[in-house]
Amino acid sequence: MIRKFLPEDKQFYIECSKEFYSSPAVIHDVSEDNFAHTFNLIVNNSPNVYGVILEHDGVKAGYGLMSECYSNEVGGSVLWLEELFILPEFRSKGLATSYFQYVKANFGDKVKRFRLEVTKSNARAVRLYERMGFQPLDYLQMHIDI
Repeated sequence: MIRKFLPEDKQFYIECSKEFYSSPAVIHDVSEDNFAHTFNLIVNNSPNVYGVILEHDGVKAGYGLMSECYSNEVGGSVLWLEELFILPEFRSKGLATSYFQYVKANFGDKVKRFRLEVTKSNARAVRLYERMGFQPLDYLQMHIDI
């Protein structure tokens, strides 16, 4: 089952975020203050971020974060699939596939593109995303923190 974040999911989400950001799936550290801030935005229905809890047999198994923006490149909205994290003991049980089906069913008629980032070294995730129909974009990502 996939459902929206509820206030009682806060500790679960924060613990999972800590695990996600200490994994090889990400290339830099993130302040733990961000986790609580993001959670609060989600449960207070911010239009900028959306979060879901993935469950397996009624047990919380992971989470997904999404955000929407406009892109002139595609002439419409883009849904950024910001994070997908599944606890190790729940991997290879179809949860990621269910997540992508959920995203397509709930946002597919509202946006023109789904977009995500993946580290090149995360071969398992790359294979999953390719199976889900994602194709690489050959852009160099750049940023400046303010």
